[in-house]
Amino acid sequence: MATLHTPSEQKTDSKSPAAKKFVIPDIYVILGAMVLIVAVLSYIMPAGEYARTMVNGRSTVVPGSFQFIEQTPLSFMQIMSAIPDGMVKAADVVILTLLVGGAVGVIRMAGVINYAIDKLLAALGARVSLIMFVLVFIFSLIAAFVGTPELGIAYLPIVLPLMLRLGYDTTSAVAIALLGPSVGFAFALTAPATIGTSHIVGQLPMFSGAGYRAIFLVVSTLISIAYLMRYAARVKADPARSLTPELDATLRSKYQAETNAGPVEYTVRQRIAAVATLVMFITIIWSILQFKLGFVPISGLFMGMAVVCSLIVGQRLNDICSNYNEAMRGVMVGALICGVARGVSVALENGHILDTMVYYLAQMLSGLPTSLTAIGIWIVEWAFNLVVPSGAGKAVITLPVFFPLADLVGLHRQVVVLGLQWGDGLANLMQPTEGYFMAIIAMAGLPFGKWLKFYLPLFAILSAVCIIGLLAAVSIGLN
Repeated sequence: MATLHTPSEQKTDSKSPAAKKFVIPDIYVILGAMVLIVAVLSYIMPAGEYARTMVNGRSTVVPGSFQFIEQTPLSFMQIMSAIPDGMVKAADVVILTLLVGGAVGVIRMAGVINYAIDKLLAALGARVSLIMFVLVFIFSLIAAFVGTPELGIAYLPIVLPLMLRLGYDTTSAVAIALLGPSVGFAFALTAPATIGTSHIVGQLPMFSGAGYRAIFLVVSTLISIAYLMRYAARVKADPARSLTPELDATLRSKYQAETNAGPVEYTVRQRIAAVATLVMFITIIWSILQFKLGFVPISGLFMGMAVVCSLIVGQRLNDICSNYNEAMRGVMVGALICGVARGVSVALENGHILDTMVYYLAQMLSGLPTSLTAIGIWIVEWAFNLVVPSGAGKAVITLPVFFPLADLVGLHRQVVVLGLQWGDGLANLMQPTEGYFMAIIAMAGLPFGKWLKFYLPLFAILSAVCIIGLLAAVSIGLN
């Protein structure tokens, strides 16, 4: 299930006409090629670096301190070590994927998720299409406050069997797990890692401008829901129009077998466990916002939730351990991809060309009019996500350079924050170096190319929303 290609893509005869069609390479091939490209660039692009200082516990670029240094091309061993080093530096995301994905799998094996799905379907009755609206909106709202789109890793094992059971497809399920958290994060209100860091670096009131961002959060979420529901309705009316019909059939059979193997009547223990799990999940979300928890404590809390849920159901400790092992096997590829993707950033850092890129990009924006500077920053942050997928990482690298540039052209720093947040958030759903995004589509077995086919039209629409929002912010002098 963790493969990134459908069975039809894998078994195509190399001599058949279909085999001559271009097929997007496996994600490991794409990421490995990117490391090699960076290695070549380290021989061509001048090396450079900014001085850095600590701001609120983060290493932040010092504006105006860039200087070229002696060329430091990547050695053979640095190229070979880039991906292993990336896995070490992405350890928190890898752990999150394994433990959170595994925890939800354990809860599903306890029968609690099936019980919750049955209760939800009974409550909705004939209005099953509303489930997409409700889930995407809730997931978006959670991410808008806690700023953790990675929670989509926890949502997927829940929504995937649900959507297939309702007659929809894998792409619809993945879209719920990705669009809600990622759009909510892109147009976030109080995301601590990105907006919080950006406001600290820019010396802005913490979480200021939330009212303006809320307008575009609602608009973008509703657009995403309408886009998803239109696609899902088309698939339900004609399953052949799904982007992944063979994958859907395989997964539907798997989940049907699990359902048939389970009890017809849910036990009292399972019902109690379902209520307890819901309370624990809400408490975890509250804790993330209240205490600004990182990925490691979030992973531990989800793991504890799975253990408590299983104990309430009546499972023995050895059974819980076996279930966790099985559940983690299903998310292993996704976890590995998170680490492999970080290898690109490691190669850029070792070649000392990351800061050079920022310097050149700032030079390109320096001569633009105010409104075009705002759009230019959004484009740069979107493109820069390919090499630095961390929103907080981009904030401490690029914003100390872009804030003085904005001051020179009369662009308020609040608009610069919008450019970072919106560019980073939309890019998360289409770039192979974004760990949680690649983990989710890998967990579902959805090919990267199939997802792009679904997402690109929506990306164009949301990009138009961003441009309108940036131009309006410049026009009204948002501050």
